Amino acid sequence: MAIPRIPSLTLPTGNFDEMLAMSNRRLIEVLRAAVFSPENVTRFSPRPPEEHDAYIIHHESRRIIVCLYADGEEIFRCCLVPNQN
Repeated sequence: MAIPRIPSLTLPTGNFDEMLAMSNRRLIEVLRAAVFSPENVTRFSPRPPEEHDAYIIHHESRRIIVCLYADGEEIFRCCLVPNQN
């Protein structure tokens, strides 16, 4: 059985260290406002899906991965990484 390819968006962020310290609830609030809102979603490619019903967040040392789920299946990933200045 082939593993489906999950669309993914990588977002460099200047406040990555601050985001590492945020609660999962706060991270979702920030992403909803900055990325997943209808007025902002068209700026990104691939576009995050409008229809999803759950999030799972994975914290790593140099990235935060937010997985979007619909009906129990992962449908999109948003990876937050530090800016490369």
